[in-house]
Amino acid sequence: MSGGEPAITVSGLEKRYGKVEALRGLDMEVPKGKVTGFVGPNGAGKTTTFRALLGLTRPSAGEIEVLGHPVPEGLPAITKRVGAIIEEPGLIKALSGMVNLEIAADTLGFGHSDVGTLLEFVGLSADANRKVSGYSKGMRQRLALAAALLGHPELLILDEPLDGLDPAGQKQVRSRLRSLVGEGKTVVVSSHDLSDIETLADHIVVIDKGRLVSQGPLASLLDGGGTRVVLEASARGLDVLRAAGFSVVADDRGLVVASEDRESIVRALAESGLYPGEVSAERSTLESVFLGITGEEDE
Repeated sequence: MSGGEPAITVSGLEKRYGKVEALRGLDMEVPKGKVTGFVGPNGAGKTTTFRALLGLTRPSAGEIEVLGHPVPEGLPAITKRVGAIIEEPGLIKALSGMVNLEIAADTLGFGHSDVGTLLEFVGLSADANRKVSGYSKGMRQRLALAAALLGHPELLILDEPLDGLDPAGQKQVRSRLRSLVGEGKTVVVSSHDLSDIETLADHIVVIDKGRLVSQGPLASLLDGGGTRVVLEASARGLDVLRAAGFSVVADDRGLVVASEDRESIVRALAESGLYPGEVSAERSTLESVFLGITGEEDE
């Protein structure tokens, strides 16, 4: 259920905190009916963007449209159509998970009929009557996801929803989010773990220093063409190829070059007396693409 008007459109978005520019003319689109991964280095402006989308902070300049309505003017028309997790979930730790969810439902003007179903959906049925003070961080994240799903929202905006979950919990939540997209909902997810995004997302938006760097279908981004280079002097080869203008990252198997021009890669190495044992086509990972386009060595 994709196509047509985007779920989210952002144009020329700016946000300044004194002299600090968190967003610098950000443009982006989120398609309907897909999982969009929203990634960028720490400090890139991801959480600020999410807060602006939800009307929690007012931009210094620019325009936002969510589900066909301008933000913040159109928030009354979309509040119940959007679910969100932003930063640390605001839970009442002295109360049980079920009571927290019931209070959230009351606050939003929804009934309690879905509370049990949602607790089951996020895998918390057995812990529904435990106080949230006894929940792990991952359990609190799952409870926050259940709260975000109250009222069957069309759009979910989730800031680090997999944070604190063990691998089994991450797999479970990814499966739950994919099932929601199967029902035609739209999900936007940020995560510092790029492998999570690569596993989960259909579409990708990459930002850096408050600006758009890249956006589009994840498959297209990853199939941009790369080259695997294996040689003994990997560290020196990395320096040589970067000096020659290539975007390169190292992993435990050698080097990944963001280029299909294998002839030029081999020539650059040979001119420095380096002769690789293997030069082959490599499907990029999201991490290698991310590092290549942002220039970040460490997120």
